[in-house]
Amino acid sequence: MKRKILAMIVVLSCWWGTASAQALIALLFGGKMKNDKIKLGIYLGASSTWITEAEGQRVRPGLAIGAYTAYIMNPKWELCMYLIMKSPGGARSLRYDQSFAAPGDSTLVGADFSRFMTYIHVSPVIRYKFSPSWSVALGPQLAGRLRAKDTYSEDIGEGTSSFTYNTRDYISLIDVGMTTDLQYTLMKGNGIRLDIQYNMGFINIYNDKSPFRGMNRQLMFGVGIPIGRK
Repeated sequence: MKRKILAMIVVLSCWWGTASAQALIALLFGGKMKNDKIKLGIYLGASSTWITEAEGQRVRPGLAIGAYTAYIMNPKWELCMYLIMKSPGGARSLRYDQSFAAPGDSTLVGADFSRFMTYIHVSPVIRYKFSPSWSVALGPQLAGRLRAKDTYSEDIGEGTSSFTYNTRDYISLIDVGMTTDLQYTLMKGNGIRLDIQYNMGFINIYNDKSPFRGMNRQLMFGVGIPIGRK
């Protein structure tokens, strides 16, 4: 089942990439979008992530990169699809008792560490507009895990001791959750989109090989840059 969901994410990614590429080509070579009901753009987000049930942690800052497509149904309602090709996950300063294996450097045994994951996110949401500029959105989120690692770093004398451990065998390939946002769009709904987005995972990010439990959480301040406008 997980592989089927990941395959669906890949298919959606390919379709999304094709649509965005067509819009970008039209913009670069002087063409314009002919359909006033469809809007496409690039999405950049300043991300803060953490993991539930992980005491003592600090949030992980990161940069999310992707694209969006919006279909305007009427002045009040809009269907929107977000594809985040690189979405950070994880947290910093986890306690040593949450590690999967002892670090190769004995000086790091007992030290706090950072747990980093990278996902591809697909979020189809429905958006309600209070006005041409202000809106809220809600919808499901499917995510496929791309990378996962634990990193240790400790200052020792005049140098730094570090160790990185690949944790993909312990992190689930698929995550399922919900996304919601509050958005303000410049130029009375036709310009740059500014939003505050909250993403909540519903399932354990760890697989059966791990003794731990935890779910992803993400707060993101995003900018949607439209392309292919008339």
